[in-house]
Amino acid sequence: MYPSKTRFSMRVTGLVLLLALLLSSVAVAAPEPQRPSITAASAIVMDYDTGEVLYEKDADTMRVPASMTKVMTAYIIFEELEAGRLTLDTTVPISAANAQKSRDGRNYPASVPLTAGSKVSVDTLLKLILIPSASASCIVMAEYISGSESAFVQRMNETAKRLGMTAAYENSHGAHVHYLTARSQAILVRAFIDRFPRILNYTSLTGVTFNGKWYPNTNKLLPGLDYAYEGADGFKTGTISAAGYCLSATAVKNGRRIISVVMKSSNDRTRHTDSTALLDYGFAMLEYQSPYDDVAYHWCREDVADLKELGVELHAEGDSFRPDEAVTRAEFTAMLYTALEQSGTLPPEPALPEEPAEEDETAVPEPVQPLFYDTNGHWAQDYIEKATRLDLITDTDGYFYPNRLITRQEMMVILDRCLDLPDENGLGFADDGDIALWALEAAARTSAAGLFQGGSGNALRPLSTSTRAEAAAVLNRVTAML
Repeated sequence: MYPSKTRFSMRVTGLVLLLALLLSSVAVAAPEPQRPSITAASAIVMDYDTGEVLYEKDADTMRVPASMTKVMTAYIIFEELEAGRLTLDTTVPISAANAQKSRDGRNYPASVPLTAGSKVSVDTLLKLILIPSASASCIVMAEYISGSESAFVQRMNETAKRLGMTAAYENSHGAHVHYLTARSQAILVRAFIDRFPRILNYTSLTGVTFNGKWYPNTNKLLPGLDYAYEGADGFKTGTISAAGYCLSATAVKNGRRIISVVMKSSNDRTRHTDSTALLDYGFAMLEYQSPYDDVAYHWCREDVADLKELGVELHAEGDSFRPDEAVTRAEFTAMLYTALEQSGTLPPEPALPEEPAEEDETAVPEPVQPLFYDTNGHWAQDYIEKATRLDLITDTDGYFYPNRLITRQEMMVILDRCLDLPDENGLGFADDGDIALWALEAAARTSAAGLFQGGSGNALRPLSTSTRAEAAAVLNRVTAML
């Protein structure tokens, strides 16, 4: 007897649903993001944390930056603030010549009128430079800092060279023609945020009031403006006829920052839509290139990716690396052993004892005992025992404590045993006194080699347990020096 049509349809539907459920459980690799179609003549997008260039288009051609020049002017002002030669409350006198330039919109565009004989604070001048892009305010600060704009421009070019930029500045404001590359502008923005993160307090402002007039920010990617981009908090536009429309921008998503630059766009709309496309692509590439789902926007992404590509045992759980979990002794040992193994730098195995001339064929072989009482059947047993036989770690009381969390000073001692480090002293941290005597020499050598660095308040934190992310960063530094 054949099933009815209704029952047959129900069975087919059930099979289809079952197949769909099975297929949905299969992990499918995400496709590589499609490269953006950028209309600007030059463009670049950079990962702030690593400096990795995620996309570029003619990024090394010298082009006119227009008012993006003001980023370098502001950078030098911040250097003066850092050195204590200026404060934000320092008042700067406005000369008659600069007051006239501030009203000369033809030769010094983006004019914000200043009053001759008045004094304006550095804080206010920074806002005028970075938000409505006031050109004369740049000259005011240049002359105050260096005595003349030409001397200030010389410092701009010296600073650019020090930062690794390709630039030829000829003025402090960009209202007149000079040249740099899109890559150089991205390098400058990255260096600025890294050294002086307080700059974002200025570049994120949507406008400023001066002498009773409201001046909007020309970067319209900021919240509430025409081309608002989620997470955008700066940076700087530039527009003159020789430059077209330029924009350097930055945004943060899930704790990761991207920097973009476009130069010589055809209009204000396209410089913003190009920048949006670049930022979207940059964040998409972070996710696509991520070795694990939970490090796509984590600071350890590149370290973990490098170790995974090398073939290091990272003890991941599927698509999860768990970067902020504390690392165990077993995990660190497995990571270290395989990092040395894949780098071809494992020490030679000790020579085996000579076999007796004659063997008693009737003797019953003794069972092989694990090196440690508490590692038998552990996922890392093989790595732990191999590392012990190579004297990378020591056998003390017959217990390894594989699931115990490892401290930074324990990691220092283990690495000092593995590596032939120069006998140098890299200490000088605020908490050097916390280092145990048995770890002191190892801490001195490993910190001198740059394997361990101080954190907040220049603290080494030798007694603190390390996260899996920190362990990955340390071991990636190890593989880089092998």
